[in-house]
Amino acid sequence: MKPTEIRGIWVAGLLGAVLLLLFSRLLLGERFLFWGLPALQFYPWRALGFDALARGELPYLNPYNGAGVPLMANYQSALLYPPNWLHLVMGDAYAMSVIAVLHVAWAAWGMWLFGKRLQINALGRGVSSLAFALASYHLARLFSFPTANAYAWLPWLLWALVGVLQERHALQVALLSLVTALLLLAGHAQTSLYVLVLALAFGAWELFSRRQTGRARLLAAVLAAVGMALGAAVAGFQLLLTAEFLAASQRSGGVPFAELTNLSFHPARAFVFWMPGFFGSPVDGSYLTPGRGAFFEDAVYVGVLPLILVVAAISGWLQRRRVLRHWGAFRSVPFWVLVGGVGFVLAMGQHTPVYRLLYEHVPTFDAFREPVRWMVWPVFSLSVLAGIGVQNWGRTHRTFFWARLAGVGGGGMALLALLADAFVQPESAALLVFSGALLALGAWVAAAALLTLAQPDETWNVPAWRWQLAVLVVVAVDLVWAAQGLNPTVSEIFYRPGSFTAPQGRLYWYADQEEQIKFERYFDLADYRKAERDALSLRNSLLPNLNIVDEVPLYSNFDPLQPRALAEYTALLEAARDAQAARLLQAAGVGQVYGQVQPQGWLPLEGDVPGYAAPEAPPSAWVVGQASWAEDESAVRAALLAEGWEPSQEVILLEEAPATGPPPLQAVQFFEELPAPNTERRFRVVTEGGRLSGGGHHLAAGLVSAAQWRSSAALSGQPGLYGGAVARRRRRSHAALSATDGHAGLSAEPAGIAAHRGAAGLGVLRPARPLPYLPLESMPEGEPYG
Repeated sequence: MKPTEIRGIWVAGLLGAVLLLLFSRLLLGERFLFWGLPALQFYPWRALGFDALARGELPYLNPYNGAGVPLMANYQSALLYPPNWLHLVMGDAYAMSVIAVLHVAWAAWGMWLFGKRLQINALGRGVSSLAFALASYHLARLFSFPTANAYAWLPWLLWALVGVLQERHALQVALLSLVTALLLLAGHAQTSLYVLVLALAFGAWELFSRRQTGRARLLAAVLAAVGMALGAAVAGFQLLLTAEFLAASQRSGGVPFAELTNLSFHPARAFVFWMPGFFGSPVDGSYLTPGRGAFFEDAVYVGVLPLILVVAAISGWLQRRRVLRHWGAFRSVPFWVLVGGVGFVLAMGQHTPVYRLLYEHVPTFDAFREPVRWMVWPVFSLSVLAGIGVQNWGRTHRTFFWARLAGVGGGGMALLALLADAFVQPESAALLVFSGALLALGAWVAAAALLTLAQPDETWNVPAWRWQLAVLVVVAVDLVWAAQGLNPTVSEIFYRPGSFTAPQGRLYWYADQEEQIKFERYFDLADYRKAERDALSLRNSLLPNLNIVDEVPLYSNFDPLQPRALAEYTALLEAARDAQAARLLQAAGVGQVYGQVQPQGWLPLEGDVPGYAAPEAPPSAWVVGQASWAEDESAVRAALLAEGWEPSQEVILLEEAPATGPPPLQAVQFFEELPAPNTERRFRVVTEGGRLSGGGHHLAAGLVSAAQWRSSAALSGQPGLYGGAVARRRRRSHAALSATDGHAGLSAEPAGIAAHRGAAGLGVLRPARPLPYLPLESMPEGEPYG
């Protein structure tokens, strides 16, 4: 018997063909994603993290940026997200591409299952699945892996939640727990929060829009809460790490409103719902407004036909709202209209007074930047409504009247655009861009009109499935057209070891120079082609965080979350000049800078990027004979900026001065740094003779620690250890030693896991409680640290 309706396997086949068309070279391993975040964040983080996991180590620390910053606690590294474990069995660049494409398919499958829960017919579920998975909100930011991955879990969370509310079964609770955990591990806190809030709102709608007893409603709510709580517990290790880091980060006190709302959706950009190229595209260098937002942040296109079907869904609900028990698919239409509208208003951010009120009075609104990302709600709502609208897409006289009118109008728009292309002068860039967008809109409106007029009925000798398949093909082709070129790729040579002269000491990029090189020379928001053309130059640029791939230390750090101390010390570096700049850079172990600032005594570098190098390479750790104890943060800043401060002689600590200092220590005869894993630093200190004389000495390592650094020492031949912990102040870890021949070490572990105390002290975690002076008998004699 021949099928009369479209089947799920056909939708899967069509989606598979689309993914092969868009991403075949990625899936075959011939090309790799790189534009923007894959090169500057995700590949370096994952290569470093999964290499450590493969060795059986927990990658708490990234030692190559910011003088040591968290890696696993960095939420967007997503090292504990199970799909990312493909990095353990295949190359990192290839794994990134495969995981990204698989999440597109996963998003479509989740929408198909959720549509079935909403009683949407097969054709409607197919339209919703394609519209959601291939929406430009998704594909235009596919290279932002955590965002795209969390986005893909949205329909799955709603599917699992509805299953619990309707069936109230243990299996459904377990599925909800699993989906919640995977969403929270996907790596994008902002998207995960928006998804969870949407799920809670829809859960409330489901509970109170259906007729059921109060006891049944309460049981369903409790089971749903248990399922989501269990999911959060499964993801608890990652959440604990990130929460500890967040408390010591530059965002612990919130983000200023102007910075937070920098990327807000301007109402005038609503044109891109219908015409994704209305403002041009960075694919061909025609993007007209790069200074007012990023193309991928404003992308919200779900296709022209799905938008027309949204109107059909709203019309169908108005016609059937009194008999919804017979039309279950239309029951949730008001909810999706409301959610879409609320999401649109929130996405406007600074362009509406509502967001200022929420920023000042509602938790979390002061923590997440780019309100435009609230557009995930309208995009999802439009996708669901499009599927519902299929069931009100009939052969009425009114429908045919509007279809004929739309067909004529669409054809007219396309013809007008073609005439504009023929007669408009080439220098009229904006008109050329607009005519291209109008041509596409006219073509897709005309296609939707033809599909409406071609709907089969019982008098047609044409199987319904053929027309339905044509509908899905039109939706897919529309979205594929909109997605072409949005994910630039490079050959595998890009991720090979770089070819450059390694800097002496750490390298530091001054912010203005980094921004200029990053966003004008390479990752131009108006033209993706620049980075593709200069891929090899980009690879060897040592922009943060590409340096991780080559194990080159940078004081600069391109992470969304940074230790507050690092951010504040960086602010001092940006403002310092001449001798003051030289001292601060020396204290941070920086021996080379890129930028227009020339520290006193530093020599110019050759090359097309302005920069300077220190007369000699600075040490990464050293021993000083004096410590100054500052009472508060302002005192620390004043001490760091004082003319008399010499970092090679004095360490500045934000800590109450100890009642008794370390025993006296004779002059240091020999000091060296020993080989150690990435999460540790080991040093050997040798002093002269056996007599104790002179002042106490302190180990000063050029580190800003965002994980807990703890110190240890093992002594041979002379009693004494002062300070069983490291005072982490500003940009250094510190240990006070008393020894004739001993080893000192620092190891990085999260405070919450290592049971250390953590508190903010100029943005740096405080140490565990210092140990008192210990006699030799308390120490393992003759054993080196580690």
